Amino acid sequence: MTNHRVSPGQERSVPHKELFEKAESLFACGMWQPATELYEKIISMSDDRAVTDEVIMSYFRIFYMTCETQPGNTGEMLRFIPFRHRLRDEYGLEGLYLLARNYAVLDRWDEVRQYVAEMLTRAESLFKKQNGNWFRRRLPFRRSIANYYGQGLLMMSEAYESEEAYAEARECLERCFALPQIHDALPDDKLEAERFSLLAKGRLLGLELKNGQLDRLPQLVDLMNEYPVLRVDGLTASLVAANKYEFSFDPCLKDMLYRFADSSPAFMLSGENQIRDRDRYSRMYYQCAVYWLNGGECTQGATQLLRSIKLNLYLKNQHQLLACLILYEKHIHHIPDNISADIMKCCEERSKEVKIRFPWKQMLL
Repeated sequence: MTNHRVSPGQERSVPHKELFEKAESLFACGMWQPATELYEKIISMSDDRAVTDEVIMSYFRIFYMTCETQPGNTGEMLRFIPFRHRLRDEYGLEGLYLLARNYAVLDRWDEVRQYVAEMLTRAESLFKKQNGNWFRRRLPFRRSIANYYGQGLLMMSEAYESEEAYAEARECLERCFALPQIHDALPDDKLEAERFSLLAKGRLLGLELKNGQLDRLPQLVDLMNEYPVLRVDGLTASLVAANKYEFSFDPCLKDMLYRFADSSPAFMLSGENQIRDRDRYSRMYYQCAVYWLNGGECTQGATQLLRSIKLNLYLKNQHQLLACLILYEKHIHHIPDNISADIMKCCEERSKEVKIRFPWKQMLL
């Protein structure tokens, strides 16, 4: 009789695969906590000398879930980064997108440029490899290729703008204008490409406005009235310009700002882009606070400042949080006592949880 012996490596691979299939089933059903426990078990069982596909995917799944539930968790990002090159294309692009998105929320723009550049290079390579047949039979990517291009170019423009490299930021936005012509084979791809082209148009007007071309404001207002999806970025750019060049909004724009700010939708956001959208709202609320506090509307300004602080604590963006607390210190004597107490309470509660790394108590004395 033939003795079919199983090698130690084969012995390990069987439970790996069984556990992984069960973890994937739990993940697909939205049962993320038990799925995470199984993925962690797969990783702990792995042999460092032979990393299997199941182990690599376990790192990716944990990273993905962390991105959606624990924004600002740099530990899980660093844990995932060494495996990003070894993922299959449909997961590799998503991993690079999530890395760039999360570093953007933290204002870590050097990392954003690095991972966006990798994402665009990988997407371009895959596009060419399909020899023009990509959109007749799309691979099972989480997002369309147009989405990865559009998201990447918008984040890259923000990264350049943060360094005042406005020519490079403009170039990234203008590249978005060509997306509808490149991605026109399937209706869904073309619609998505057109959406990013529109977003880029609004961002470009905002960029010009922030750089002193104040005659762009009426065009931006008209665009925001026609396309409400542009209002967060459009209002933020308008507020940055107003705060920088010290002008007041006209009644129409002021009414839009009041109605939009009072709706307070940021914590009600849901869906796969909620982390990035909450970041955009936090920046808008901060600019609202500057605008109204400088204009003497202290209650309205303090309310928006509290909203921005809450969002930045949730996102763990210490850079933006510090800017909020500096603004709070500047106007502390004009902020209503009840809102001031709420701000102090938020900071005290979160400092116990995440150990905020700057002396905010001493700064506010």
